[in-house]
Amino acid sequence: RHWLDAVGYADSFGGKLEADHMRPYAWRYRDYVIRAFNGDRPYDRFLVEQLAGDELVDYENAKRISQEIYENLVATGFMRMAPDSTSEREVAFISDRLDVIADQIDVFSTVVLGLTVKCARCHDHKYDPIPQRDYYRLAAIFKGAFDENDWLKPVGGTEKRYKFGIRRLNIVTDEDKTEDKRLQVLINTVQHRVNVEAERLRKTLPEKEKKLARDKLIAHLLKSNKSFKAFADPLLKQVKELESQRPPAQAIQALWDRGTPSPTYILIRGDHDNPGRPVSPGVPAVLSDPEKPFVIRPPWKGATQTGRRLALARWVVDPDHPLTSRVMVNRIWKHHFGRGLVVSVGNFGQTGSDPTHPKLLDWLAGEFVAGGWSVKAMHRLMMLSTTYRQVSSSTNPDSGPNESQQKDPLNEWYSRMPLKRMEAELVRDTALWVADRLDNSQFGPADPVSVRKDGLVTAKPVRGGWRRSVYLRQRRKEFPTFLSTFDLPSMTPNCIQRPESTVATQALFLMNNATIDQLATSFAERVEREAGTEIDRQIQRAHLVAFSRRPRKAELEIGRDALGQLLQHWTRHLETEAKAGRKSSGPPANQRALASYCHALLNSAAFLYID
Repeated sequence: RHWLDAVGYADSFGGKLEADHMRPYAWRYRDYVIRAFNGDRPYDRFLVEQLAGDELVDYENAKRISQEIYENLVATGFMRMAPDSTSEREVAFISDRLDVIADQIDVFSTVVLGLTVKCARCHDHKYDPIPQRDYYRLAAIFKGAFDENDWLKPVGGTEKRYKFGIRRLNIVTDEDKTEDKRLQVLINTVQHRVNVEAERLRKTLPEKEKKLARDKLIAHLLKSNKSFKAFADPLLKQVKELESQRPPAQAIQALWDRGTPSPTYILIRGDHDNPGRPVSPGVPAVLSDPEKPFVIRPPWKGATQTGRRLALARWVVDPDHPLTSRVMVNRIWKHHFGRGLVVSVGNFGQTGSDPTHPKLLDWLAGEFVAGGWSVKAMHRLMMLSTTYRQVSSSTNPDSGPNESQQKDPLNEWYSRMPLKRMEAELVRDTALWVADRLDNSQFGPADPVSVRKDGLVTAKPVRGGWRRSVYLRQRRKEFPTFLSTFDLPSMTPNCIQRPESTVATQALFLMNNATIDQLATSFAERVEREAGTEIDRQIQRAHLVAFSRRPRKAELEIGRDALGQLLQHWTRHLETEAKAGRKSSGPPANQRALASYCHALLNSAAFLYID
């Protein structure tokens, strides 16, 4: 999810107009990212695939699109995540196209390089040594795919909006491989019988016709030989039926190089009507190594692609690159410790923060590269450290503030673990898991959300549960209320660092929202199912499920008192309802009391915060 934030992932195009059309195939990129991180794909390979996956494989001449080719193409969805409303005629001018390209360059520079270069679109960067010339040299690298003078036309059919490149390919994915292989064996077997008979009859043909290619030979025999036609027609019909059973073609959202683009000019003050001198593709000079010149070569012999993005990708993953590894390990550190070693995660420039621990950052970056760019190994290295395994408390209940609070009041030296509130998706997913309503199925199209009459944006349960929040539909202008309440960021064009707030609406949401109430009831049912009806066991089980620990002595006593008072409350309530002649169809008082207690646990700081 953090990577999807950084690249600006959304299931809709966004852009300048109110209309927020859906990106129907963006979810394939989301699934690619999840599979890549789950499989610990080396970060250097991960970046190369996203920047230039189409230039890694000759997919245009491939007879079949393998899983590898498919993933390389889907990975380029990284370069398609910027807001884009050029599907609408009102905002489909060259200036609008240049805005889309500028947003995508901004995403690349902040995510991969940790630099802000967008102001160099109009003038030399005011603080960092990035002249306007370098900005347009960088833009020229992407121009093989993003050419404002050669924007792709709308795709016909049901999808009439502009798309840079939705290609319908005959793809064999992991899920389809077994079935596809079985069908191919059957097709080959049947086709082989036709081929053998055709080759046998070839010998009986005139000399001129003996040299026909097999496909033409079969077509000729079907017309001229009745016995062959009677033999082959049923078999060829069977082949056609088997072919129709192949998995359907899948549509993907990808980027691909279209060959030599139009020239790139420095635009005076960023105005496309005021071009200056032309520039060639290149990278920022301040990051270049004179001993390793930036060289662009075709991806393979005879390729029509420019190879520009592939050259850029190989440049950024060079082990000696000054920023790539540092930016990534700093991002990982930030998500574990609440702030980065460079606090401005997407800005390592002059206006960003200085590293608080520069030697530690350098060492982690070196370990990252030496460890094969393994993200999981870096997680392990950080999480097994003494620094990470500290508690967040800086006071002792008996003696007051401890030594770390006195010597390091702002925790600048990590003398204790920062206390962190769970992020929006974690709050929702953990509540679903605690209530035993989490559907663990992965991948596939985004789960729909709907806007209720009261304005809340909610997701309905599927098969009795909800999937993880990463699979919820994420529109740029319509946010699920649960997630937006807990600081789900907007993608404009991306989000490098999420905002963090503690406001009254969060507590009010947890107290009053009907979905939370429903989850609390399911949580109570789970506790009773797993612990029985004995109160102490219920309290212990509820704490273990919600907080991953057993209750302390004081918490156990508070729980007993709370359940006793809640039982009395609900008993009186049901008696009042009965006296008024209103029959209650709900659960008995003891189950309602347990549900209220579980609701309180879901509202507690112990549930929301990670110690």
